[in-house]
Amino acid sequence: MNFKKLTSFIENHKKGFKNFSLRLNSKEIKRNDIFVSLADDPIKSGLHIEDAVKKGASAIITSIEPKEDLTVPVFYFLDLKNKLSDLANFFYEEPSKKLNLFGITGTNGKSTTAYFLHQLLNKNNFNSSLLSNIKNNRKGVFFSKLTTPDILSLNKFFSWANTLNHDCAIIEVSSHAIDQKRIKGISFDYGCFTNISRDHLDYHGSMKEYSRIKESFFSENSFKSALINIDTPLGKKIYKSKSNFLSFSSTLRNADFYLDKKNFLHFKNQSYDLHFFSKQDFLITNLGMAVSLAILLKPKINLKNINKLSTPKGRFEKIQVFSNKYCIIDYAHTPSAIETVLKDIKKNFTGSKISIFGCGGNRDKGKRSKMGKIVEKFSDEILITTDNPRFEDPIDIYKDITSGISNRKKTIFIPDRKKAIKEGLKILSRQKKDSVLLIAGKGHENYQEVKGERFPLNDKNILKDLISVN
Repeated sequence: MNFKKLTSFIENHKKGFKNFSLRLNSKEIKRNDIFVSLADDPIKSGLHIEDAVKKGASAIITSIEPKEDLTVPVFYFLDLKNKLSDLANFFYEEPSKKLNLFGITGTNGKSTTAYFLHQLLNKNNFNSSLLSNIKNNRKGVFFSKLTTPDILSLNKFFSWANTLNHDCAIIEVSSHAIDQKRIKGISFDYGCFTNISRDHLDYHGSMKEYSRIKESFFSENSFKSALINIDTPLGKKIYKSKSNFLSFSSTLRNADFYLDKKNFLHFKNQSYDLHFFSKQDFLITNLGMAVSLAILLKPKINLKNINKLSTPKGRFEKIQVFSNKYCIIDYAHTPSAIETVLKDIKKNFTGSKISIFGCGGNRDKGKRSKMGKIVEKFSDEILITTDNPRFEDPIDIYKDITSGISNRKKTIFIPDRKKAIKEGLKILSRQKKDSVLLIAGKGHENYQEVKGERFPLNDKNILKDLISVN
């Protein structure tokens, strides 16, 4: 099939119908939409196409020719997956080119850095759109179930930003999205590398491959500039790969952007005072990177209202539950992230430290013992519970975690997450002042995935219910 015939059909279709979309999911089809079938299995493809036609699809684009004649036009491309970016750019009229587009990647800190940057730009006379998998009511935020959705959804987001006359857009770029070419054909202006540590090895297989994928984001896209955290070997390598990249560091004074121990960000002859925003070092680092990214776009950034910036849900959310005793809810689900959070708790709180956490099922098993070892090092008491067990037995996950814990007498295993939080509160109530209960791993998530189903569950809501009961 000639791609030009497809684009001609779409152009004519736009003249006749104002409101229609390209859809990858037949369940989402509305009348006059065009269904794009990517299923590799002929039977599944046929069923999806049949469903789409019944729901009013005006045309079908597929990589597998239907066995039966259909009542709507069919466009067949053997290499359809490779044409998706061209299709998306044509349909949405290359929306990413009309924006100052930021792409932020890294193991930890993507969401917080993006969230800070979105607010900073809006406070400095830009209109910014943010794509986020954390629901909130902030102006200009577009929700996505995935960190980085498919290419059609991304272009729909950019088109939405164009419609709102926004001049900036920010997306997080996951390693899965890079590997699966979900960002192919997108015109990035500014890139950002926050850091790298162990994660997603169930998918990538090794740290070497995971690092290669992250690095490829910077080698395969053209940026006006990119901000690279050089506090890891991979960061140093990426920074050196392009002459227009700028470095960021909280340890190396000769970096282009240097965040010192007093929380002043230095760039050329300017310095930005960030120390009053938060006591959490890692949040200050995320803020420092956000300010640096804003400076890439606009040399002079006004930080007069910096203390009014908010953090994303589930990122070091501190809640007082008893007199001078606190719960902290955090999304930390990697060894590096949970160590960062626990170190910060140790630095800023003088009382006992109780930790509740688990590890996701059917994911990287190698990180479980590492997380157990880290949590034991920084915690007085440990409650191990379920995260998203998926199709794994929680007992097996518990055994993997405790293989890294030397003193198992410090641990309590309570598979039911709500019961674990309830027990954690009981333990916290008996501790001295300035004690902390860390509830880690799920953060903003409002579900728990068990055996293919997602059940409503949110750590903060559980905590509120338990506090009100008490």
